[in-house]
Amino acid sequence: GAEDTDKTSSFARPTGWSDYQAAWLDAVDDDAVDFDHGELAKELNKKSSASVATNGMDLDDANEVSEEERRALIEQRRKQQEEHQEFPDEVQVNEDEKARERFARYRSLKSFKKSYWDPKENLPDSYASIFHFSSFKSTQRAVMAEMRDLVKAAEACNGQFWDGVKKDDSGGQDATMEDTSDGEEEDFLEGCVPTGSYITITLEAVEPQEYKSLAAGSLLCAVALLPHENKVSVLHMGLSNCDDSEVPIKSKDVLTFRCGWRTWTGCPVFSQNNLNCDKHKFERFLPQSGSFFAASVFGPVTYTPCPVLVFREINGTKELVASGSMIGADADRIIVKRIILTGYPVRVHKRFASVKYMFYDPEDVKWFKPAGLTTKHGLNGKIEESVGEHGTMKCLFNAPIKQHDTVCLCLYKRIYPKFVEERKSGKDEGTVRTIRQRNSLVVK
Repeated sequence: GAEDTDKTSSFARPTGWSDYQAAWLDAVDDDAVDFDHGELAKELNKKSSASVATNGMDLDDANEVSEEERRALIEQRRKQQEEHQEFPDEVQVNEDEKARERFARYRSLKSFKKSYWDPKENLPDSYASIFHFSSFKSTQRAVMAEMRDLVKAAEACNGQFWDGVKKDDSGGQDATMEDTSDGEEEDFLEGCVPTGSYITITLEAVEPQEYKSLAAGSLLCAVALLPHENKVSVLHMGLSNCDDSEVPIKSKDVLTFRCGWRTWTGCPVFSQNNLNCDKHKFERFLPQSGSFFAASVFGPVTYTPCPVLVFREINGTKELVASGSMIGADADRIIVKRIILTGYPVRVHKRFASVKYMFYDPEDVKWFKPAGLTTKHGLNGKIEESVGEHGTMKCLFNAPIKQHDTVCLCLYKRIYPKFVEERKSGKDEGTVRTIRQRNSLVVK
């Protein structure tokens, strides 16, 4: 008996097979040359190549795969969007998973609007290479006021400031001004060029391949940058969907942004724009047409107001997916992703209920015991204790609960935008990673 037990336990069993089904494996001939040492289990448990390719492939790589794999990926994206619309933010825990490990980075909030969240807590490494504004609105007001003073000073000089500067440089001696205020204005206007002047611009460190990419009769536009506009930060844009696309757009998909006169590619994060709250709810998919939302992406600092156009590349052609305007640059804007774990009351007695199918491990129940519970019928409650060894828990609510109600546990995690990988960007687009390395922007 002991030998037979050892033989059965050593034989590889396919996933999901019961003891009765595994007993049929004893029918394998032990004297056969090709004895199965787990090959059958591996073959039955192996996923198909199409499903592996679909799960491990991003929509941005769909242009590099076959048409069949592309259709499978698009169909999977559509099913995900439909499921999200039917059950928004709901996540299911599998029986073989430990919720305390899977959702270790999530936290519970007593109030989404009033609970405090430190904006500098556990920032990713990518935030170390971007510019952080203490107050973007104050910086913009100071920059715009300086530009207005510059224009007034140029108008007061009647366009003669540039000639005076050139004359001083050629003479090789310090200029003596009769009026001190005039000297301060010329120092303030140093490096400026009056309108209508003929100048020559020399570009340095231009790579040969970039120079060859220019057409023979093409025109190059030179635009002056305001202070801080050569730096990279987290930009926030208020957008609206132009039209319902055939392929749903997911957060962190690679999109092309046309902001003013600059163009770059980025992986935006969509969210709701809450005016009376410091936290903004993350949106997994681009909202439907007619709704307004916010998009956060790494990009060059741009002052408001500035129009924004968002494109997506499909089969080599760009499709307009959203339009709007710039909100500002703020690396401390908190975008929070919400997930909802659901369970169902199996035994109800007034305000008490035994809830199952939310967890499958009593340790998970103890881990999430401090978190508050809600129901789809508007009740609030808490976890009292774990019951049994299969994740069942005893809960107490603020009012009698119905048998057909659904118990929910909301968890939150902060979401950050991502840099675009250079392999995913087009050859004719400037990526934000290129901006960070060269401290410049490739303008198209």
